[in-house]
Amino acid sequence: MAAAAPAFSVVGRPIPRIEGQDKVTGHVRYSADVALPGMLWAKNVRSPYPHARIVRIDTSRARALPGVHAVLSAADLPTKRIGRAVQDYEVFCSERVRFIGDDVAAVAADTWELAEEAVQLVEVEYEELPAVFDPLEAMRAGAPSVHPQARSYQGFPQDIPAEFHNVCSYILTERGDLAAGFAQADVIVEHTYHTQLMHQGYIEPTSAVVRIAGDGRIEVWTSNKVPYQLRDQLADILDREPGDILIHQINIGGEFGAKANPADVPAAYYLARAAGRPVKFVNSYDEDLTAATPRHPSVITIRSGARRDGTITAWD
Repeated sequence: MAAAAPAFSVVGRPIPRIEGQDKVTGHVRYSADVALPGMLWAKNVRSPYPHARIVRIDTSRARALPGVHAVLSAADLPTKRIGRAVQDYEVFCSERVRFIGDDVAAVAADTWELAEEAVQLVEVEYEELPAVFDPLEAMRAGAPSVHPQARSYQGFPQDIPAEFHNVCSYILTERGDLAAGFAQADVIVEHTYHTQLMHQGYIEPTSAVVRIAGDGRIEVWTSNKVPYQLRDQLADILDREPGDILIHQINIGGEFGAKANPADVPAAYYLARAAGRPVKFVNSYDEDLTAATPRHPSVITIRSGARRDGTITAWD
């Protein structure tokens, strides 16, 4: 007589996603859904040029617009470079912009529409600089320097060869005798592959809400996948203790590698501090496609040596 099948509590039974019901019924809360008393809407003033020197910023017309509570540029903030690894950018660009969509200022106003109008009133005078768009061209001597003082930046890898231009990361791994391996090969095949710039295609655009509590503690709601890392990054950027910052748990509407940096949270903090009210950023899709953190394009050259029996003898 066959033994009765064991009664499993998990195997062979449907396991519903614990967040599924709230998502399909619209009860899930994202950072763009956060609404706080007295909250202001914020928008960035972005560079229309890929590379330019900032000659002058005039925020007077934006500040005079009724309903605008704060307008900030680099001149209003501490001079400090930030970054997850190499500290190579600022909350707002102080001297030059390095990509279309780079942040040069931000405004906080009563409504999204007013913030959008105020952004148009910020006057920025630029002096265009030569730009470079191809990574191989960028590495050649004589190419425009994206960061002329890069080697002085905190976190810049000191093992990058001096002759490498516009390079911020360098890894060399060697195993065995490459030349001998190719000498043993019956066939050598070499190809260069190109991948294009790719946006991750998440549904939720980048967004952030910041409130400064009465005791000075900073409260943050934002689409970021690494809350403890974000807290520590913000503490360093804002010169505060990590315990001064509370990252509220919030859902993320898709990420795929794109939402692990502070994004607009530092700007939201400075605007909230200047206005004395909570501040919310919600990027438009145009802004996210232009100025968020997509996957970089790449150029990959692979040279392989093999014998006719299929044995790989070398790979470069």
